[in-house]
Amino acid sequence: MQSLTRWLSYAFAVGTHYSGMDRLYRKFAGGGLVVLMLHRLREEHDPYPLSTTRPTLRQLIHWLRQRNALVSLDDGLRALSDPRHARTGYAITFDDGYRDNLRLTEGDLASVPAVVYLATGHVGGEPIWAYQLTHAIDARTRDHLDMADLGLGHFDLADPVDQERAYAWLPPRLKQLSQEQLEARIALIFEQLQPQPTPSEQREMLDWDDVRRLDARGVAIGGHTRSHVLLSGVDEATARDEIKASHAHISRELKVAPRHFAYPNGTLDDFGERDARLVRDAGFHSAVTTLEGVNRFGVDPFWLRRYNVHEARYRAPSGHLSKALFFSDTSGLLSWLKTRARA
Repeated sequence: MQSLTRWLSYAFAVGTHYSGMDRLYRKFAGGGLVVLMLHRLREEHDPYPLSTTRPTLRQLIHWLRQRNALVSLDDGLRALSDPRHARTGYAITFDDGYRDNLRLTEGDLASVPAVVYLATGHVGGEPIWAYQLTHAIDARTRDHLDMADLGLGHFDLADPVDQERAYAWLPPRLKQLSQEQLEARIALIFEQLQPQPTPSEQREMLDWDDVRRLDARGVAIGGHTRSHVLLSGVDEATARDEIKASHAHISRELKVAPRHFAYPNGTLDDFGERDARLVRDAGFHSAVTTLEGVNRFGVDPFWLRRYNVHEARYRAPSGHLSKALFFSDTSGLLSWLKTRARA
């Protein structure tokens, strides 16, 4: 059934793209800003839908440049403030601050206008909790993991099926915990699995020298809180401190104030109007969510939508990267049709 759904979605994308329907819809809807959300830029296997290879990113950028559609986030927002602007621009963003983002300084990627949002407390330190979990499983010296108190039972990680089950079941359940509970749970998982330490040359996060290198090459640096905390799960004082601390730390290290912010996790369950106000008060000029859609004239710059991009997202069922799937999906046509169908 899942395979049939993929083929139907692909057939719809091909039909709307090559018939010109998605291009016609863009003209009908007016100018817009599509913000692409990436995380990691690497070739290694990732158990999460967060990694994109360099060849895939290069191909997407090539297609965008063919349409003269690639813009910086700042330029895209300026164009979006003009109701006469009729084109759709695409801006590229990266969340969290992984060291593989340094590939944005190499070769033909060095000219890509991008934003990297930093969880400043992780700069030069431990990765975001999901990759701490990955390390605990991959570098474990013990195979038994007991998560019965979370309703997930026991895992024998020597069994590949159980290992895949752990990757599938643990992150959604852990994401429901408070920040304090999450940190305690990750510590408990490390205690049970006793993973080998990560060699320093394999560190996963950018350090401040890396960040300065990105900044020097024209990559914009934005805030992503200090500890990647889900803002809706903490009180206002804590949320304010997390947001202001990230702004202050980046300002101190780069000698320039960051303009852009990304809400950790970024769904409607993870932040709200209070947090948008706190981001504005901290001195940021925009904030991105993980809600999908095209940003149109009049959008609140602290509620910007993005499309999640990872290695498998825009691949046809046959496996090749699909131009039709990419442009049809990011035209906003499918979302508009779904809205009309529900009306």
